[in-house]
Amino acid sequence: LAAVAFPLQEKLNPLLAAQFRMPNLVAETGGLSPTVLNGGLEQGPIPAAVLAFAVLVSLVELRGLDIKKAEGDSWVPGDYGTLRIAERGSEQYFSLQEGEIWN
Repeated sequence: LAAVAFPLQEKLNPLLAAQFRMPNLVAETGGLSPTVLNGGLEQGPIPAAVLAFAVLVSLVELRGLDIKKAEGDSWVPGDYGTLRIAERGSEQYFSLQEGEIWN
């Protein structure tokens, strides 16, 4: 996906920034997407977005640890107590679980 995202960001960001009257962050890095290699990660909302993402991922992991502690040995990785598509122990459940492992 990154192979598609970088060129799209570099082509569409100037158009979308002008349309929504937002700063063109791509122009500030010489027409390149803001990355560690290209620079520009210190611009505008990027640091706040990276920090927010890290906090949200940490909260999800903490939730998983709480569920693991509560369920003990019956807990499986990736089980966050959300809506189940398949009943635990069914063939479909194991198929979905295997698909998640390969992803």
